[in-house]
Amino acid sequence: MSAVESQVQPSGSDAAALAELAEAALAAGGLDELARRALPLVAGTARSSSAFLYVADPRLPGPRFFQHGLQAGAGEEVEALCAERFDRLSSSAGPQPFSLPALARAGGGESFTLYALRAGERCIGLTGLAAEEGATASSPEVPDRCLRLLAHAVASLVGRAESERQLWHLTTYLTVSSMLAKSIDLRELLEIALHCGMEAVSAEAASVLLLDDEKKNFRFYQVAGPAKPALVAATFPADKGVAGAVLQTQQSEVVNDVPGDRRFYGKVDSTSGFRTRNMIAVPLTAGEERIGVLEVLNKAEGDPFTRDEELLLVSIAEEIAFAIRNAMLFEYVVNTYCKQRQGRMSCQGCQRPLGSWTPCARYREAGV
Repeated sequence: MSAVESQVQPSGSDAAALAELAEAALAAGGLDELARRALPLVAGTARSSSAFLYVADPRLPGPRFFQHGLQAGAGEEVEALCAERFDRLSSSAGPQPFSLPALARAGGGESFTLYALRAGERCIGLTGLAAEEGATASSPEVPDRCLRLLAHAVASLVGRAESERQLWHLTTYLTVSSMLAKSIDLRELLEIALHCGMEAVSAEAASVLLLDDEKKNFRFYQVAGPAKPALVAATFPADKGVAGAVLQTQQSEVVNDVPGDRRFYGKVDSTSGFRTRNMIAVPLTAGEERIGVLEVLNKAEGDPFTRDEELLLVSIAEEIAFAIRNAMLFEYVVNTYCKQRQGRMSCQGCQRPLGSWTPCARYREAGV
């Protein structure tokens, strides 16, 4: 082996660390596990006391930050700096030095080297390593190989999470759609649909607000969550709140600071005792007919709702709107045809009892 070749070959310990990093990347079930196992290895091969990982892949609901070895209190400053400088630093061709005043004040030094993590042509995150004075890797190739492994692992895990999320959303949509097509009690179906939607976006509560006949007031037609006893059948003006704005514009909205929104109609919270933090509001529209609004409230653990979750609820809302519209048509037919023409107060005892809109149409065609 030539002198040049020997300089680029990792030592036995570094080769073992690279192999361990590759194993950790393959075995990790998510970003949390990857960071927990990989960051100490990356720091060790770079002869660094601390390392951090900032992931900002657009397929994620939001950026993620992980750290190893940072002094107490420094993580928040590092994360904020990464978020502030990500766009500029991600376009850098090589390592970029940066400093952290908080670490310097704590007596822990302030010099870091920042590396962009790339998946193809895209930058999906940043990795920082503490610049230890006089400490160098046995081979300059080792940190580079570590970072390539880390970038590949992050990209793979994010892609897997995205596929799983899409599959889960599709499953939720198909479940709600198939349930709403069944000929059973609409309120029961809507309660199940609301719980499916809440589970899909990790929310605490949900409601279906229907317009009254005059289109002037909302009525809580179905509610899921702790405020249900206080809100079922409650009403409020259809031009109030985020719901009123969404009904007017016919555009869904994510509002992650409801109390700070000037449109917030606080009377509903005052009445129910429920405290709304954030919400997704989606108009319920069947064709051209405005039915009401679907609301999903309070993301679990105080997290923000995302655009991806909004799109899922938009697809569910369309199914809900048509199910409600069809139920209203069915009720109208029962009241104006069956009860009056057949002289019955209900479908009980009928030779061909109504189970859905279709049998009723057959009744009319048969001229019974």
